[in-house]
Amino acid sequence: MACLNPIFASHMVFPAKKPIRVYGTGEGEVSVSFVGQTRTVTAKGTWEVEFPPMEYGGPYVLTASLDGSETVLEDIYIGEVLLMSGQSNMQFKLRESNYPKEEICGHPMMRLFTAPRLEEGEPYSPADGWVVCTAENAPQWSALAYMVGKLRAEKGVAVGLISCYQGASIIESWLPEGTLERLGISIAPEGRNADHTVAKYHVWNQEGILFRKSLACLFPFSLSAVAWYQGESNWHDVESRYYKEELTEMIRVWRESFRDDALPFVVVQIADFGPRLGEGWSNIQKAQAEISQELPAVRTAISADVSETDNIHPPTKHLLAARIADALNELL
Repeated sequence: MACLNPIFASHMVFPAKKPIRVYGTGEGEVSVSFVGQTRTVTAKGTWEVEFPPMEYGGPYVLTASLDGSETVLEDIYIGEVLLMSGQSNMQFKLRESNYPKEEICGHPMMRLFTAPRLEEGEPYSPADGWVVCTAENAPQWSALAYMVGKLRAEKGVAVGLISCYQGASIIESWLPEGTLERLGISIAPEGRNADHTVAKYHVWNQEGILFRKSLACLFPFSLSAVAWYQGESNWHDVESRYYKEELTEMIRVWRESFRDDALPFVVVQIADFGPRLGEGWSNIQKAQAEISQELPAVRTAISADVSETDNIHPPTKHLLAARIADALNELL
């Protein structure tokens, strides 16, 4: 029997002015109706239908007839959809930040979807669908996702935030398996940061695993933009020399996989951190600064002057969130 991908659920957000793709797996006849249009297809293992780009609006209802079984999704908006990805500073929770507790509030136009994760302990999973922001659940959100989402929602549009991150993750795990060999990059184990080999992290720190088991579950959903905050786990003097090449390839592959050659990216430059400042750390920061000068539709958000330098997880996130939002203003 045909079924919808878990990303399709009530309260979801589609991006404005981008193709609206609805897809899933299974067998049988599939008919999807959305905003006065209907698409029909025969599912043979996988299936997909596409609606043309639409303007901001909602709430709407999406109806899917899946081999005779009807599914109705309600409270759907067309707005902005931001993929928030990277490692622990993107995963860093709002409750862990120094954001004023009295200013944490719900917002009915902010919705969160959490991609599959390899690490246990997260409050949400794909099975929960899209979670509408409330004062009660907001502290469990990624601090940057909440703060950036709130700034974007002030425009009066719905904002869908997709969390797809993993603390202590290396960039290689977010690239398809075999990428380094294809690029001709070979780094000896002693030239890599310890996070590559820490036993606890081995679940997700293998080339291609987060790309395949977390990110690929979203393909080919349309996005408004990606915010990427990672690099602290690739800071060894040797491997850091290849970071820009890997980041460049990652952006290319993600754009290809999401079927959007101009998908905007905001790359957050890792903050200064006293104990690690040196050649490797500087190489990562330099690559993140230069990427926006070399690739179209990419902006770098500088964090060094708005984040604490004595903590690898700076608790001050609202100033950085404002910079990410400003970069998105330039891109969207």
